[in-house]
Amino acid sequence: MTFKKLVLITAMASALGALYGCSDGDETSILIEGDTNGGGGDTDGGDVAVSENCPEWASAKNKDDDGNDVCALPSTIMEDRTLSSNIVWYLEDRVTVGNGNREMSATQGELASGVAVADVTLTIDAGTAIKGKKGTFANLLITRGSKIMAEGTADAPIVFSSDDADDTGSGEWGGLILHGYAPHNECPTAADSACNIDAEGESGFAAGYDADDSSGVLKYVVVTEGGYEFAPGDEINGISLVGVGAGTEVDYVQVNSNSDDGIEFFGGTVNMKHVVLTNNLDDSVDWDEGFSGNLQYVLVVQNTPDTFGTLIEADTFGSDAFLSQPTILNATFVAKSGESSPPALFNFKAGTGGYVFNSILTADLDSTIYQACIFVNGGDAQGEQNTHLVVEDSILDCGLNGIGGYNGETETVSETGFALTLMGVATVDPALDDNYVPGAAEASLAGPIDFVALMGTYADLSADPEYLDATDYMGAVDPDATSLWFEGWTIEGSL
Repeated sequence: MTFKKLVLITAMASALGALYGCSDGDETSILIEGDTNGGGGDTDGGDVAVSENCPEWASAKNKDDDGNDVCALPSTIMEDRTLSSNIVWYLEDRVTVGNGNREMSATQGELASGVAVADVTLTIDAGTAIKGKKGTFANLLITRGSKIMAEGTADAPIVFSSDDADDTGSGEWGGLILHGYAPHNECPTAADSACNIDAEGESGFAAGYDADDSSGVLKYVVVTEGGYEFAPGDEINGISLVGVGAGTEVDYVQVNSNSDDGIEFFGGTVNMKHVVLTNNLDDSVDWDEGFSGNLQYVLVVQNTPDTFGTLIEADTFGSDAFLSQPTILNATFVAKSGESSPPALFNFKAGTGGYVFNSILTADLDSTIYQACIFVNGGDAQGEQNTHLVVEDSILDCGLNGIGGYNGETETVSETGFALTLMGVATVDPALDDNYVPGAAEASLAGPIDFVALMGTYADLSADPEYLDATDYMGAVDPDATSLWFEGWTIEGSL
């Protein structure tokens, strides 16, 4: 088996026509070479060549069929390490960077045992392939106090996948988990208290009190085929962010075909731009436990019959010390119904807040499943409507055959009849349909978004004007752009 994952670059016209697989025009390919057979080896019965260039802190595996060295990472990394692109790096099980997932004392940077928290940096070079052993819990965990510096480029993204020859499966390995010291609504509120939140995927403890904490950089990073079920009904998200702070840089990231959520936020204040979430089987975006970051230029497409999740599932589970209330600006959400699809694209529940501006929600209009763009689910969430739960200057086109959904005037369906007022919401003529592609129907607004005015209207708005761009259009793609920001580095065929 030869591992040859192609990232397709198309001309703009071709990319617009190819979002759902209708391709014409010129195209070029970048070949990303990686591991092929779960640690290397000759699958044709010939001589097996052992990798020759593994550092002393990694385990040499058999070379892959293309002659690339394959080196297995140790289960724990406690010193600064660099993963170079001339080697395929192999995860045989969980790989833990640092020791900050142990119980912490009330002093940040000190474990309950009195031992200092390790300050470890894992650097990943552009173009590097990191491959998890298929059919295992293999995952990469960055703990509090440590950092991942994964900085790819559009021409050489960093790709996390399983160790098979394609990039189309789901649930084949674990995923990427980042911890940080940022706030979580279950952290004790008493002065000088330790914060130790039991984190996702049995990954130890996370969170703290530093909103500006940094867990490193994820830039031009693709995570695909993940979501291994490590216990009955319990899978790993593509990227899990537990108490991750605003000092972390996340830009140009794709999660593809994860069997659980694409990205899930557990508290924290991390911001993101240029996020692509494609064909994840559970929720594409999930936030909980007091998340209050900012997301801009978000493109979500659920175009698989196997999906059973929503495009956003949101709650404030944990405690009511403070709400989950992130800000989303310039997002496009596209849903194609599957047999198990939920009846709405967004499910706001359990007391969540959240602010959505300049965005587009659209679903397959022929669907007999999608009944609404948005459900506001449960009295707690309904109580936040129009104060902490807001959708404004956006396009909604999700209901089918007049059953539920946006009614063309002022409201969406909520399960018990409460209404979320939608300020400045427009429908589209002609209506968006299942051929909708980003960049084709984004709508211009009268002027750039006015954060000062919005903060005057919504006193607790989480928007960070220093981070967010003041755009004057709806959707993830500037309709006047001469190129598409998701071109060239995302998984071929995922858009």
